[in-house]
Amino acid sequence: MENKNQSPRKAWDLMIGIALVVFGGLRLYNRLQSEAEWSFKSIITILFIGYGGYMIYRHFQTPPKN
Repeated sequence: MENKNQSPRKAWDLMIGIALVVFGGLRLYNRLQSEAEWSFKSIITILFIGYGGYMIYRHFQTPPKN
């Protein structure tokens, strides 16, 4: 039963990680274009992008369970 639950979780982690990196990058780009200075919100956005990158890294480093 655990193997059935692990595969969808792993796929969702990858999709969420990609979304965090893509949308976070776009948001950070737009924020820096309009404000042109770093703020607390910019730092938080970078943390979300980093977490998304970690989720993508973890997806590809975890061997598949058979």
